[in-house]
Amino acid sequence: MSKTLGDLMLLRIGELSKRTGITIRALRHYDEIGLLSPSARSEGGFRLYGQEDVGKLYRIQALCRLNLSLAEIQQLLSEGGAAFPDVVEKQIAFLNHQISHAVALRDHLAELQSRLARSSEPAIDDWLGVLAQMSVAPRYFNDEERDALAAHRVCGKADLAEDKAALITALRQLVAQGAAADSDDAQELGYRWIQLLMSEVGNDEGLLMKYYAMQWNEDALHLLSGIDQAGMTYISQAMAYRRLKIYAKYCSGEEIQVLRRHYIRYTTSWPPLIAAIRGHMANGTDPQDPDLQHLAAEWAALEIRKAGGDRQLAAKLKHAFMREPALRFGSGIDEAFLEYLDKASHALHKHSNHQQTKAAP
Repeated sequence: MSKTLGDLMLLRIGELSKRTGITIRALRHYDEIGLLSPSARSEGGFRLYGQEDVGKLYRIQALCRLNLSLAEIQQLLSEGGAAFPDVVEKQIAFLNHQISHAVALRDHLAELQSRLARSSEPAIDDWLGVLAQMSVAPRYFNDEERDALAAHRVCGKADLAEDKAALITALRQLVAQGAAADSDDAQELGYRWIQLLMSEVGNDEGLLMKYYAMQWNEDALHLLSGIDQAGMTYISQAMAYRRLKIYAKYCSGEEIQVLRRHYIRYTTSWPPLIAAIRGHMANGTDPQDPDLQHLAAEWAALEIRKAGGDRQLAAKLKHAFMREPALRFGSGIDEAFLEYLDKASHALHKHSNHQQTKAAP
C-alpha cells in the first residue's frame, strides 16, 4: 500500500507496478542498472517511489517506445536531454509516423479488398506484387519516402493501375510491330509513361530516379510490371528523340544528325549518374568530397560524349536545357540538383587548376 512522507505520496513497488502495468521485474531491473532508483526506502527496506520517480518512469517508457535501448535512455537522462516537453514532442512525432503507416496500410488493404470483390479468386500477381514491393522498396526508399509514395498513390487517379496496364500493352504492341523508338507513336507513349511515373512520385524528380533505379535493377519487378530493361531503354530512347525536337530550335540540321548518333547512344548512362549525385546531395556531401568530384568529372565527360566530342554543341545543349522546362521534365534534374552539381563542378575545376599549377615547371 502507499505511504506518505510529509506531504508526498510514496508508492511501493507492487502498487506502482499495478497502477502502471509495468512488471515488478522490470522495475527492479531499472533499479539494478541505476536507470530508476526509488527515492526512499521504508523501515522494512521496501522500495518507495515518489512523484519525481513516477515522472522519470514516464520518460523512460516514452523513450522505450521510440525504440531506444536502456543504455541510450540512461545516457539521455543523465545528460538532461529528456525533459517532459521534449519527450512529448518526440512521442507526437512518433505517433504521427505510425499513423501515416497505418493509413497507408489501410488504403492498400481497401484497394486489395476492392480487387477481391471484383474477382472470385485473386490473381497470384497481386500477391507477388505486394511481396516484391515490401521486400524491394526498403532498399531504395526510406520510411518518409515510402509514406510519400503511398500518399501520392492514394491521392492520384483511381484508374492509375488501368492506365499503366494500357501503356504496357501498347509498348508490347509497338515492339512486336517493330516500331522504331523515334516513331511518333513511340514518342507519345514514352511521354505518357513519364507523365504516369511523375504522377506516382508526386512530381519529385529525386523520387523518380530512385523509382527508375528500382525498376531497372530488380528482376522481380520486371516480371510483375511486364517492363524489363529493354522496355525501359525503348521508352528512354523514345523520350530522347522527343527532346531532340526541342533541341532542334537551338541546333543546326547537321548538329541534330550528330545528336541522333551520339545523344541517343548515351540515354541509359544518365539515370545512374544522376541517382549517384542525388545520393550525395541527400546525404549533404561537401562539394569538395573526392567521390563527388569523380562523379562531377564523369558528368562533364558525358556531356561532351553525347555531343559527339563537339564542345560548342555541348554548350548549346546545356543552354537549351536550362531554358526549356520540357527538357528537364522527367529527367531527374531540378534546380536544387543543378545548383548542387554546379558547386561540385566549380570545386572540381578549381582543384584541377591547382593541380596543373603544381605540375607546371
